[in-house]
This record gives sequence, C-alpha cells and structure tokens, in this order.
Amino acid sequence: MAARTVRLAGALIGAALLPLTACDDAPDEDRTTTAVQAARNYQQAGLDQDYKTVCESTTERWRRAQHAPTIAECVDLITTRRIGSTEGMRISTGKPIDLPAYGSHPAGTGIRVTIGPIGNDMYAHTALRLVPDDDTWLVDQAVNLMDGTDPTAVREALKRKK
Repeated sequence: MAARTVRLAGALIGAALLPLTACDDAPDEDRTTTAVQAARNYQQAGLDQDYKTVCESTTERWRRAQHAPTIAECVDLITTRRIGSTEGMRISTGKPIDLPAYGSHPAGTGIRVTIGPIGNDMYAHTALRLVPDDDTWLVDQAVNLMDGTDPTAVREALKRKK
C-alpha cells in the first residue's frame, strides 16, 4: 500500500475536470488551450486537496494502473498523503505537445506542469498526458520530470513510463 500511495500521491499533486468546448469541432489551438487549462486545474485541485476532483479527472485505465479503479478507492488512496501547506505555491505550464499513442496510453497532449515553491524554493515538475474524453480532458499519465522541463523532456518522460 505504501508504494501505491507514494506513486499515486507523487503523480497526483492535483486534478480537475474541465469541459472541452466542442471538442470534436474545435480547432487545434482551442483544443490545446483547453488542455493546458485542464492541466492547470488538475494541479490546482491537488493543491486545494480536492481529491474527489483529482480522481474524477483521471482515466479509468490510469486509476486501475494505480490499483484504485473506483473514484472512492482513488480518494482513499491519495488522502493518506498530504503535501503540507500549499500557501504561496504557484502553478505554471509549459508548451503543449502532441503525443502519439504509447504502450497502453492513447494519443493525447503532453504538458509540463510546475508547482512551487515547495520548502526552500524548490519546484516540482510533472509531465502530464491529457486525453479528450467526451466533453472533458482527462489525465491518463503523470510522470515526475527529472531530466529537464522542455517539450523534449516531457515527450521522453511520457515514453519511458508505462
């Protein structure tokens, strides 16, 4: 359970659903803008400790991979680890990139999301794979970035971890 908690909590510093206005008809720029906002909202929900929204913002496939397939199990899992005070933390995002399908992950949009400062002016960088699902964007993959934060690092991180 501890390993699952660390994996899920590390990946889920936040989450939120964001309606994807006219997803099928929207130009690429509109889809990208909406995906970026979904990524920001995802992280903000985590900072706000709104774990139900965090879990609702992820794909069922992703939750199953974390051994928490239901929303209730996901919430139970991630509420066991809190990150402490989030006062003064800010969220920023990088340039969105198109991602091909990889392993069990569908094609989607990759975005770097950064939160901080945490503690002594440290920042946490996460690569997110967002996928459109009906009228929302859902997080299908989250990987902590260790080797850079540019679009190439985001793409490579999301290809390394299944």
